[in-house]
Amino acid sequence: MRKVKIGEVAADAGVSRATVDRVLNRRGGVTIEKERAVLKSARALGLDRNLGAPPAKLLRVCVLMQPPENPFYERLSRGFKEANLLFAEQAIRAYINYIDVLAPETIYERLRRLTDTYDALVLVSPANDRVVKLVRSIANKVPVVTLATDLPLDAPHHYVGLSNLQAGRLAGELMGRLLGKEGGRVLLVAGLDEFSGHRERETGFLSVLAEDFPRVVVAARIESRDQGALVAGALAKTLRRHADLCGVYNIAQGNEEIARHIAPLRREGRFVFVCHDLTPVTRPLLVARQVDAVIDQDPIFEARRAMEIVLQHYGRLGGLPVDGMVPLRVVFRENVERENN
Repeated sequence: MRKVKIGEVAADAGVSRATVDRVLNRRGGVTIEKERAVLKSARALGLDRNLGAPPAKLLRVCVLMQPPENPFYERLSRGFKEANLLFAEQAIRAYINYIDVLAPETIYERLRRLTDTYDALVLVSPANDRVVKLVRSIANKVPVVTLATDLPLDAPHHYVGLSNLQAGRLAGELMGRLLGKEGGRVLLVAGLDEFSGHRERETGFLSVLAEDFPRVVVAARIESRDQGALVAGALAKTLRRHADLCGVYNIAQGNEEIARHIAPLRREGRFVFVCHDLTPVTRPLLVARQVDAVIDQDPIFEARRAMEIVLQHYGRLGGLPVDGMVPLRVVFRENVERENN
């Protein structure tokens, strides 16, 4: 094969030969945009050089998400810390910033202050209008990755996560089959409607029940707003009002509170509990038979995928484009103890 020359890379990338030399030899003094152009051209042309050598400039990734008091975000935070170690040689680092999803104005202000100093943005955010507008403008400057729940950006961006509609449909399938042909009246614990993923889960769940399990009826609906502490009060009132409930599907947080309140009902007879995310909370609940099935999406894997997308954007990672879709997996008591995360 013909050997690719430095001049060809320079011409393809629209930069000088000196810039190509500085990038390939990791001498620094080159903007991120020019480095990206050089590395992408070098990979595309098949330049016979070590393109995986550590770059001179550190890529700074701003991560916005809820605090680790929420078990899902504790795992996600751990995932980014592991990704920082895994991709250290590619000179990339995620910096985690915590947000309050119930105060969208604070998310807007944090975005406005932080993103000018970063090379990429990864976020798990509700779809507040001002936030979406600002993220849309950011996506036209640096790579943006929405994680676990997408945003209606109408701008170039990447989504990393499961199909929440499919996850909701799977929850409906589990509920219908576990209750059996008798069916029954169930409680739906919704999350935060501003999270598009939570709305999609609810839509999927209701669709499957209507299509395939008409004897399973959603008798009551309460909202957790993705805050476990908000579930307890509403749940106690609902269980008193609907004494004939025989199942609960929880879309988001509050699994520990739900398990505590339904424990007497599970002891008395048939009662199904389906929820999401294998965490330090749901794992022992599964082992103790307080939860029947957990639909998991592996946030540690999602964090790694998000970082890979940023690396590919800047030409620091070769191969096929990274697929952001995450497979669903259902965890029961009999396979939970073989899980390591």
